[in-house]
Amino acid sequence: MYLCTETITLFRAGMDADTGYETYTPYVISGVSWHSSEVASVDASTGLKLASKVTVRIPESADDAVAPIVGDIIAKGEYGCTAIMEINAIDGRMKVLSVTDNRRAKAPHWKVVGA
Repeated sequence: MYLCTETITLFRAGMDADTGYETYTPYVISGVSWHSSEVASVDASTGLKLASKVTVRIPESADDAVAPIVGDIIAKGEYGCTAIMEINAIDGRMKVLSVTDNRRAKAPHWKVVGA
């Protein structure tokens, strides 16, 4: 795939067996593409709504590629935090809303869309 020069951190939620608290495991993945855009819609009762949409493509051949799932959190850059409060402080993070498995295409990858 072309323009796959970004590094992201994928955070996967899990449960700490000792404490019973939710923790996040960070997976740093290099060689991905990151594209963000603004999406607008008009509602008759509330007016104009604007949202940021992010599309990330993770090539199957990317270093340390982890298959994303809905609910994961992805941040552009390399991070090592495991607590949700630290993750929420990262600017530009996104929550994964949909994942498309395109690994049978000519350029095998996962397409991830989030906001």
